[in-house]
Amino acid sequence: MEVRIDSEFQLLIPPLTNDEFLRLEKSILAEGVRDPLITWNGTIIDGHNRYHICEKHGIEFKTVDHKFTSRDAAKIWIIENQFGRRNLSSYDRAQLALQLEPLYAAEAKRRQVESGKFYGRGQEKVPPKLAEAKSDTRDKLSKIAGVSHGTLSKVKAIEKAAEGGDAVAIEEREALKSGERKSIHGAYIRVTGVKQAGANRPPAKKEKARFAEDGRRICTICGEPIDEGDHYTDKLNWHYSCGLKRATDAQRKYRDADQALRANVPTYTTDSLKAELLASVKTMRAAINESIAINESMGVKLTSKQKKDLDAEVGHLIRIINKI
Repeated sequence: MEVRIDSEFQLLIPPLTNDEFLRLEKSILAEGVRDPLITWNGTIIDGHNRYHICEKHGIEFKTVDHKFTSRDAAKIWIIENQFGRRNLSSYDRAQLALQLEPLYAAEAKRRQVESGKFYGRGQEKVPPKLAEAKSDTRDKLSKIAGVSHGTLSKVKAIEKAAEGGDAVAIEEREALKSGERKSIHGAYIRVTGVKQAGANRPPAKKEKARFAEDGRRICTICGEPIDEGDHYTDKLNWHYSCGLKRATDAQRKYRDADQALRANVPTYTTDSLKAELLASVKTMRAAINESIAINESMGVKLTSKQKKDLDAEVGHLIRIINKI
């Protein structure tokens, strides 16, 4: 089956690691290609790795052609389809979301032009509130990627610096994408030199020392006198044990908050799961139609009513998914 590869489409998809590619190759050699390649007018939009493996080993594959209204719409589908992958890092997800931002804007503008509902054409209309539109888009991007607005902004800054040839940014980006480095915030600080929030604030006022009748300092945490040498590091107004407990509690609170945040980051967003379900149902419909055609070529035919009932059931599934 002859298909084409569009390098721009292919570059939108985060590449597999060598280990992931070898596992996929081993699976295809053992079981064949279970899922068809998705194409648009004969051009692959999903399944580039499967295609290369099939070409290398002479393995047959099937395709399912999707319909899109524009090239940008096809790009959006390609990128949104990637969010269902479980091996994507937070950096990869944020990077994909940022690629969607100009595509969403271009598609919105195209629809406005086609409908004639834009400022300056025909009857003059009030242009949309651009700030609100950008905010809605950023909310949508954060939701689909499963990362915060702040993370998106930091990844955008790292990407901009890397594209500009900044050696530190390039090194940090590669470390984040490979999984060698986990903290996007830490990478952002190293690239931009911007310190953590609050680092530039004026120092807090010094605690006013209080003394007991015998001249010993009073611990501002527990209120008891401090014996000589029993203060916490450079905090003369704290007992060593009180300062240690405060530091330990602060670390535990930060760790618990970080673990809670990680536990609540979804693997799938609603939009990406919906897209995956729709693709699966459409693939099933194509497989049913192909099975019917094969059976008919062998003399086993379904009645028109049976075909209609089958198609209606698949259509019912699609309607249910679209209501999610």
